[in-house]
Amino acid sequence: MPDSGRPEPFWNRLADIAAYPLRGGALISLVLYSVLNLFRWAPGILGLVVYLAVWFAACRYAFEILLRTANGWPQPPELATHTDSGVVWRFIGLCILFAGIYRGSVLLADPPVAALMLLGLTTLLPGAIISLALGDSLPHALNPLRTIELVRRMGTAAWSTAFALLFIIQFSVFHGGAVLTGLPLLGDLLVSAITLWGLFAAFHLMGYLVFQYHEALGFSPGERGGRPRPLSADDRLAGEAQRLVANGHIEDALALVGQHMNERAVSLKMHALYRSLLSRQNNRPALIEHARIYLNLLMLEKEHDRALALAHESLEADPRFTPLQARDGHQLARLAVGRNRPALAHSLWKAMLERWPKDPARKEWAQGLADLTDPHSRDAKADSQPVQQQNRALARPADKD
Repeated sequence: MPDSGRPEPFWNRLADIAAYPLRGGALISLVLYSVLNLFRWAPGILGLVVYLAVWFAACRYAFEILLRTANGWPQPPELATHTDSGVVWRFIGLCILFAGIYRGSVLLADPPVAALMLLGLTTLLPGAIISLALGDSLPHALNPLRTIELVRRMGTAAWSTAFALLFIIQFSVFHGGAVLTGLPLLGDLLVSAITLWGLFAAFHLMGYLVFQYHEALGFSPGERGGRPRPLSADDRLAGEAQRLVANGHIEDALALVGQHMNERAVSLKMHALYRSLLSRQNNRPALIEHARIYLNLLMLEKEHDRALALAHESLEADPRFTPLQARDGHQLARLAVGRNRPALAHSLWKAMLERWPKDPARKEWAQGLADLTDPHSRDAKADSQPVQQQNRALARPADKD
């Protein structure tokens, strides 16, 4: 799996996908869970507890495979996983619900109708699982429109090919299980192993789908501290906006991002995206208005270099531009002086004096402006400070006497 550039198409990696459960931590997990699953025949409730515990652990590990693959990591995860148990419970709930719907259709409907129900559920299940892995809630994942959206983003041809591969994997599992069912203990062990192979291979394939089409899905591959980076709401929003832009719908992308900005606090990344969309439209009034809000956030996050660049850009577009808060403007002007950008400091203080002529801090702004206007006065003031400090130092012993 490449670390950079466009990922290799999944249809070129069929052998790797099939062999994935037989490598590293996946193979260890497959063997361990297969052996432990034999204890499901233990008497009493112990067997049921072992059976549920093994398959819960296997599902949790399968989700770890999906997430790590989606984040671009080719090696199977270690046996100790980081996946949140909540998503595993949502997955189990999803499977129970799908199985219940199918069983109900078998009992209540004619065989052709039941077959169509099975086909429909099998088609929707991969999309629902991927939706859960992308951070969606169970109701959202169960919505057929969500699967349709995923199909649209990835492309019908790619989804159909992936679905065919998933079907082949599951058919191999069922066929292998049917052949080995009649055997004694060894057959039982092999059935568990084949089932787990199918589970791990299928989740690896679905994870690779997310990795290959991460841009279309609004997913950002990458890990922090060895754990898959979760997909945030802003990641999904950015992906949707970029998809709209790619299709030529800049107005819709602006409306979408603007709506979320009005409803909740968004990251600096989303503010930068919003400005890039406004710049595409050359919407100078909106850029100036947004700059006040964005500048305030940059100052709160102590992103001073970006704040200075934004102030410079805004003042070039409108010499009367001022930050949202006067104290931010004064701090920026002093930073500009310290970084040898007197013209930017001059423009900031001048615009602030025009906008806030009665502000209590106007004397400091005026003094800063005067120092920039008359450098000799500033130099004389700086030169006088060591002399004054020396006079005070000489005066102290006399005061004590």
